[in-house]
Amino acid sequence: MPLAIGDVAATVFSPVAWSRLCDQPKASLRIPDDFFGINIASSEDECCDEYVMARLRELSIHNVRLALSYGSLDGPAARFLDKLLDNRFVVSLVVLPPLDDARKMLSDRKVQEQWRSFLAEVFNRYAGRVAVFEIGSTPNRKKWSGFRPRGYLQAWKIACEAARNHSVSLAGPNIQDFEPFYNAGLLFAMRRMSRVPDIHTNNLFVERVVEPEAYDGRVLGKWATNLLKLNLVKKARLLQTLGDKAGCKKTISTCKFWSTKRLGRWSRYPQDKKVDYLVRYLVLAATSGALGGVYWGPLICWRDGLIDNQAPGYPDIDHSSFYSRVRGDVANFLVTPAFFALGHVARRLRNARCDHAVSGVSGVSLFAFIGSENEVMHVCWCRDGQALRLTDLYSEEQLATAVFTDACGTIVQSPLTINERPLFIDFPGQTNQQLPEYLPEMSDYDSDIVYACLPELQGVPWENQHWRGAFATTAALPLSSLGDDLMPEKLAGQAELEVLRDRRNRLWNIAHPLDQQRQLTVKLSRPRGIRCLTHRFKPSKGRRHWNIASIMLQRGISTPTPVAFYERHRNSGVRDSYYICEFIPDTFSSRHVCSAFRLGQKEFRGLDKYQWFELLTGFICKMHDAGILHLDLSVGNLMLRQEKDGRITPYLIDIGRAKVVKGALGGRLRILDLMRICYKLDWPDRELFIQHYNKCWGKKFSPFWRLAVGYYDFKQKSKKYLKGKG
Repeated sequence: MPLAIGDVAATVFSPVAWSRLCDQPKASLRIPDDFFGINIASSEDECCDEYVMARLRELSIHNVRLALSYGSLDGPAARFLDKLLDNRFVVSLVVLPPLDDARKMLSDRKVQEQWRSFLAEVFNRYAGRVAVFEIGSTPNRKKWSGFRPRGYLQAWKIACEAARNHSVSLAGPNIQDFEPFYNAGLLFAMRRMSRVPDIHTNNLFVERVVEPEAYDGRVLGKWATNLLKLNLVKKARLLQTLGDKAGCKKTISTCKFWSTKRLGRWSRYPQDKKVDYLVRYLVLAATSGALGGVYWGPLICWRDGLIDNQAPGYPDIDHSSFYSRVRGDVANFLVTPAFFALGHVARRLRNARCDHAVSGVSGVSLFAFIGSENEVMHVCWCRDGQALRLTDLYSEEQLATAVFTDACGTIVQSPLTINERPLFIDFPGQTNQQLPEYLPEMSDYDSDIVYACLPELQGVPWENQHWRGAFATTAALPLSSLGDDLMPEKLAGQAELEVLRDRRNRLWNIAHPLDQQRQLTVKLSRPRGIRCLTHRFKPSKGRRHWNIASIMLQRGISTPTPVAFYERHRNSGVRDSYYICEFIPDTFSSRHVCSAFRLGQKEFRGLDKYQWFELLTGFICKMHDAGILHLDLSVGNLMLRQEKDGRITPYLIDIGRAKVVKGALGGRLRILDLMRICYKLDWPDRELFIQHYNKCWGKKFSPFWRLAVGYYDFKQKSKKYLKGKG
């Protein structure tokens, strides 16, 4: 059973596959009625059957995917399958052997005969009732499925022989992620040895690039990211090309989800991000023109599902390989926002015609549809951290009659921006498509400003003739005039309540222009001397503070809420810039904590040394786990506030030097912050502080961390000596 190396190489490396395929979604297509599906399972509790079918009706989704293995024909899965078929659901049935049998499929005749017998029973019982039979699963993930490629081909050959006397549609090979060598090798081997799948299946995940629109830099390395331009759309088209060459009728994505656990590393609100990515993925997949359908799911699972079963733990076999059963008590199931988002996007896009589609080239994605009832509808969003004023895309006349809904179908009143959260725009009364009036002007839109997009805080772009910047609206102060009220020309007329610093940078407090009971801190950065040269190719300090604060809040790291920033249009790094943030009263710094214990105090503000070190190291470790390095983490830049109930909240300030690092932070980078925060502690307390950090991190620093801390000691003492303070 050769794997067709020549065919694989000719297809995967062909110019058609890599160079000529477009990475942009396709206009002038109609989304099929059966495009949207979902992965389901049941449990030993028969009430779960009725619960799942009720939720499917609520979603208005009739295409479902269910898995069967040995023993399932007399268990809950078969019981549930019969109910689904009786209720006219369209079922794609995944048929697979147990893990140990899959491992032995190539060489063990007894295992092969048992697989043949199981398939014969499945086909005899369900042929003519089940729409599609998927044979096996994820042969490129032997840890999950037990299959190696040759073992999978043996299982496929037996399945084709068992299906000869039945009129059935077969699907495979259900490759996990984007690994086209496996698709090409298995598909061409299938074509030569027995029969090609009627439906080419692949679990087209894009989690490793985080955003659905992003180019994948892991295929041939970062150097080829912009050369290959392998985003979701182009990946789907390449897989479709492989399927077409092999003779498959269509290609579908059989499983896709974003894990709540993984999203929690990137966002303070993982459920909201699950909604965003679900809608963005489905719109892109539907307009790629390459996929015949997408099965989302699993439906029920605390980590991966649209419904939280409130049952921690995870099965040994990943759900994308075998979604065997639902755990937990039906009474405890909790429907998440992503469930409603799937229902909303499926209802709105089913049978819709796409008239215009552009995605991610400049950070803005816009799709114009004519719905199944001839309604005019647009769907738009920006890449993560970007935002665009609606008035920069649509005219006032277009917006006057528009109706806005979010990804879950809830009405949005008078939105100011398009941001990373998909926005549905309906134009009631219109029957002809009307594209945004300023769409041609947005072809080169790109923003190096990060806009927070949180339930309690939204970043909004701002600019005038001399300045550009951004301001933030909150639930308490959602007014759009704040950017004008705080612009630099008006700051000069604001009364200074307190001057906090007036050296290289100037900090002072003013009253909030929209709420006189609150104060704001203004930071004026004024590069002088050599900094006018070194900062020429850097963003302004105001923008750096704004961007880092927005990212920190997005990832759940506390810092004073950013309110606005301003910089000049040109040479912003070497000219004056402003950063304005919330002033937090009644705070004290971690310097007070370190000084108290250095003087021999047993407690400080009701907490002992161990409690303080646990609190501080937990916060710092959380920041590092979120991929953020402060790089100026002195005791004076870690502020603390004690609430009336005694709870302590840490805040990071002076964040202009901070960096956001992709991937996991190693010990070498983490110690760059820790050596600074340890400076005011004596050595026994430094040892204790690092021990607490190790506990939070779950790892241990090598003994060389002491050299880094010792070096920083020497550096600081030398600076003091040179300044005459030693």
